[in-house]
Amino acid sequence: MRASLSVFTVALFLVNNVYARQSVHRRALLIGINDYTASRLNARPATLPPMDRDWPNLSGAVNDVNAIREMLVLLYGFDRDDIVTLTDQAATRDAILKTLEQHLVDTAGKDDVVFFYYAGHGSQRRNSLSDERDKLDESLVPADSRAGAEDIRDKELRTFFNRILDRGARLTVMLDNCHSGSGARGLGTGARPRGVRPDLRDVADRVTGPKPESRGALVLTATDEVGTAWETRDREGKFHGTFSWAWMRAMREAANDEPASETFLRAQTRMRAETPYQEPVISGNADVRMSPFLGSRADRGGDRTLVGIERIQSDGTIIIQGGWASGLTVGSELRDPATNTRLTITALRGITECEARTLPPGATPRPGALFEVAAWAPPPIHPLRVWAPQMTRTIKDIASIAHSLQEEASLHKVRWVADPIETTPAHLLRWSGKEWELVNDGSEVERVGQDSAAIAAVAKLAPGSTLFVQLPAPAALVEAIASEGVEQAAGPEGADYVLAGRFSGRHLSFAWLRPAVKKSDRRKTGMPLQTAWIAEHGNDNRLRHIAPLLHDAILGLRKIHAWHLLESPPGERFPYQLAVRRARDGELAKADSIIGGEKYELVLRVTSLPLPARVPQRYVYAFVIDGSGKSTLLFPPNGSVENRFPASPSPTEIALGDEGAFIATVPYGVDTYFLLSTDEPLPNPWILEWDGVRTAEARTPLEQLLLDTTSHTRSGLLATPSRWCITKTQYESLPSHTPKVAK
Repeated sequence: MRASLSVFTVALFLVNNVYARQSVHRRALLIGINDYTASRLNARPATLPPMDRDWPNLSGAVNDVNAIREMLVLLYGFDRDDIVTLTDQAATRDAILKTLEQHLVDTAGKDDVVFFYYAGHGSQRRNSLSDERDKLDESLVPADSRAGAEDIRDKELRTFFNRILDRGARLTVMLDNCHSGSGARGLGTGARPRGVRPDLRDVADRVTGPKPESRGALVLTATDEVGTAWETRDREGKFHGTFSWAWMRAMREAANDEPASETFLRAQTRMRAETPYQEPVISGNADVRMSPFLGSRADRGGDRTLVGIERIQSDGTIIIQGGWASGLTVGSELRDPATNTRLTITALRGITECEARTLPPGATPRPGALFEVAAWAPPPIHPLRVWAPQMTRTIKDIASIAHSLQEEASLHKVRWVADPIETTPAHLLRWSGKEWELVNDGSEVERVGQDSAAIAAVAKLAPGSTLFVQLPAPAALVEAIASEGVEQAAGPEGADYVLAGRFSGRHLSFAWLRPAVKKSDRRKTGMPLQTAWIAEHGNDNRLRHIAPLLHDAILGLRKIHAWHLLESPPGERFPYQLAVRRARDGELAKADSIIGGEKYELVLRVTSLPLPARVPQRYVYAFVIDGSGKSTLLFPPNGSVENRFPASPSPTEIALGDEGAFIATVPYGVDTYFLLSTDEPLPNPWILEWDGVRTAEARTPLEQLLLDTTSHTRSGLLATPSRWCITKTQYESLPSHTPKVAK
């Protein structure tokens, strides 16, 4: 009977998916350009653009296209034949517009799902007749731009997109590019953004039309109209667009039928933890934002992730159709709900496949059988990546060259910047490990040479310009602050934090700084922008004093980093998030700020309406991590209060009452409030609090995972059988005399 039921379940699932694919057509055009050399393309001499625009090659755009294509097939039921990709020099202006016309516009029908994706450089084109204030149209830069092809302006794309909407199709547009070639902000790294300088030749085009997002399209952009989009690396070291990589992980984690606005929030939360200087944008009316991204997922049966056995190799290895994109990890366990046969994942084979074996070894299941996730193993803890440039010199020697550089800057009226996060410098002089480099405008790196050449380079800077000299640390200091869970990055562009030295008040001081951030970014992220500057006074013996302080600071950053990147089992969703309410008048904390000395209460608020018909009860725990890495358990305060929610019928708001009350105290700054919801209680809730006083001991796999996250160690594979998820909310705590700052 069980075998018959399994066959029936598989057949029904496959029939439903085939029917869904046939009843709604899904088509996509994916464009990714790394190669802007135009080396194999014919030039258009009559229309060659200004050469000062610059077209640096990118590294992650084609990776983005390849990964998203696989996810569209596996997660959303797209047929491979209905996905057209244009990459590198194939993505010319004419090819993009022709394919857009033929593949997306001409074939669109009522209720069809249409997806347009672009990863590459963005820019702007002057248009004196534009209805925009700055008289600049945003644009995509095709592969033949260097050969003379014009950018594809947003107003041109608007015409095509509106024709798709006229046919009644459901259009989603995703753009991972920026509209400016400038990357100057905070401590520059030399990384190149996904943007080139504007084309200032006047196109004088009065063509207008309604914006697609006002007519029912969902538009997702990596940044706003004047923002900068960047690239990053995944765990395997492959480059991706920062927004695309965050979005792919959000797709992977999304619950079945999750609103696009929540999927966007997942991606935004990741970006704020990793790259707070880039702010993505979602546009569309309420209906489209509350609808699932690209419709319901094809790999889900209800709220369960279902994966099928593709084939069984001669050595007994089971190949699963479903891998990273489906949320599977090495160590995760799968179960056939009909036969109770269990598998364990032994290896991932790219995005859409993985290997498994039976657990325990026994009868081999047949190809085509469907399995659901029974226990999920979190991926390895991501190390905190730092860049710590060093010199084989003493502190006295480094201070001497710093003094010479400062005198040269003063002589030529170059403004000496003491803190690049407070004031973004136009120029950054840094030691690469072998020589001095000058970073201009945050991204253009110029090799300078040794000390005398560095002094000469400062003399050539324009009077009135700003300069930050990022001084290296003595090699002995760098060796002394090494820590488990902290990894040396190859350069500043791949680092979460940079060890920077400065010369101020005739003394050296050192701090850990987040690269490419400025002071206003502090409210976008729970990761501190910098640690305190720790000064020395010209005596190498002081290394014994400052090394422990820098070491402790990086340990605190490592803890915060690990918690911000902690992944929940994909597909898990608790429809409430944590909010803070002022106790004396019941007002929600405004501008994400709480005031010192005030009493506040915690509340659970529904993330989006309508609520699911049935919300399973879960045990909830709330804790806060401050900027030093200290965690405080807020609810339940004594580990014994009733903390299972919601009651039936499910309310839109749940007040945690006096048990969840707290008073904001020092240290002030941006704190992250975590909400953990789980279907099994934590026998030892003090796992969530660490301050050197209590000693926590894990009693369940989930508790062990949480304890390992704090210590940044994870021994072996740890599968958590309970259903759980963790969400984060940031608030800035301010002294009582500080006025609230509006966003």
